[in-house]
Amino acid sequence: MLQFIENFFLFKPTTAAKEWISPPEGYGIEELWLQASDGNKIHAWWIPPPAGKPKKAVLYCHGNGGNLSLRFEGVKRWLQLLDVGVLIFDYPGYGKSLGKPSEQSCYASAKASLDWLLQQGFKPSDLIFYGGSLGGTIAANLAASCNPACTVLVSAFTSFKDMAKKLYPWLLGTSFLTTKLDTLAHIKASTSAFFVAHGTADRLVPFAHGKILYEGSTAKKFFHVMKDLDHHHSPDPAFYENLKHFLTHELGFYSK
Repeated sequence: MLQFIENFFLFKPTTAAKEWISPPEGYGIEELWLQASDGNKIHAWWIPPPAGKPKKAVLYCHGNGGNLSLRFEGVKRWLQLLDVGVLIFDYPGYGKSLGKPSEQSCYASAKASLDWLLQQGFKPSDLIFYGGSLGGTIAANLAASCNPACTVLVSAFTSFKDMAKKLYPWLLGTSFLTTKLDTLAHIKASTSAFFVAHGTADRLVPFAHGKILYEGSTAKKFFHVMKDLDHHHSPDPAFYENLKHFLTHELGFYSK
């Protein structure tokens, strides 16, 4: 019962029946159905890398609310930034994906997406994991067991318990909560390089969370401050400039 209540307050899925935008033309989008280890069928869109370019890809873990069809502007920015493919998927209960969202079912959907990329011949060093907000936890969880070229976290929180303290100050402690969503623990368990970005005016996830996550990594890392940006604002132009420099010059992404 407690897990059900936590999931009800935490996850805010938008089903395809409620709101859905058809795939835009001109991107060669392939529609995929992936089988997660918990039995859920996961819906995804795959945009292959440009022909003749190195076989590199981004695994895109979107934030809470909405669905993948409403996140394509973010996908487009990756396609404009680098010559990569992008795989974006929906968590259970989001968009067309079947099942109900929970911490473990979200992790399982991301793992199914990663497994598909590996089955297509991508190596972990060919991949970038991207996670925004809640998606940051999902991406960091993957990075703890698979060493991608880089994990990019935008507006991510340290843990569900830390967020519960902020959002529900009337709670008499958080030790009873069963949901962990412990982004910081995943980062500490990972050897992946990390690019962390956070807005100084974020009213949902405090800026301090981003700093703590950045400091939790012992690998190569970069912290980008998004000055005066709130949680739902798009990253500033300098974000993309610093990210591209970090990936190509600091990590040698295309030389691997």
